[in-house]
Amino acid sequence: MSKLRHALVALSLPALLWGCGPEDLPLDAEVPAAPALATQEEEIAATDEYTWAQGQSLTPLGASSGRACFLTRVGGDFEGGGERIDITESGGSWYLGGASSQSGIRGAARCVATTASQQYEWTQSMAYPVSMGSAAGRVCFITGIAGKFHGSGEWVHAYVENGYWYLNGNSSQSGVRVRARCVASSSYTNEVGWGQGGAAKLLDPVLNRSCALTFVRGKFEGGGEYVRTFQSNGYWYLGGASGQVDVSGRARCF
Repeated sequence: MSKLRHALVALSLPALLWGCGPEDLPLDAEVPAAPALATQEEEIAATDEYTWAQGQSLTPLGASSGRACFLTRVGGDFEGGGERIDITESGGSWYLGGASSQSGIRGAARCVATTASQQYEWTQSMAYPVSMGSAAGRVCFITGIAGKFHGSGEWVHAYVENGYWYLNGNSSQSGVRVRARCVASSSYTNEVGWGQGGAAKLLDPVLNRSCALTFVRGKFEGGGEYVRTFQSNGYWYLGGASGQVDVSGRARCF
């Protein structure tokens, strides 16, 4: 689709748009990082990591005013609409939580000191990707995921195409849904991908940088299946684990 046509569609259908899927990036591809930000002050440092596991109460993430939070880990037995991990806002605060009728559902999140956009949501009943607005000066990331993830046919993705952010997914199962938010950022890296069986992928230095999940795919059948961004020895990494098939993830840093 041409850039002009895509832009015109974006104006006429601000919420639902066509967009390409994750086939644009091979499963295990590691894309070279975009140029670093001009000054360190423009970069965004993340908080410590917060965690939640099924059976626990909501995990408070702090005030929502002037702060945005993103998922850094998704894992467990996702067998339908009853399984979810979400970052939610209530009473002026952010919370990390979820639900499960299965086992091993766990999530993690971090926050940054910048204002979050509205929440965007795509569900498998939608025929089009959801437009999240201009890609200029903005980065978007996953804040919630739910449904039956049974293999390579189930994926969710926040991505850039022709100067716009989109939220999309695919499912041959039931209840698959993804949520996302965006924040202002003068620059962000290209996506880096990790696939099961591969080593964790080096992302960026931790100093004044944040790295968030933008794509999740595969068969999640228990606590052994997860994807995550994490910090180690002063660097961000993208990795995961799986005893099943086709589990993969992608991330961007900003």
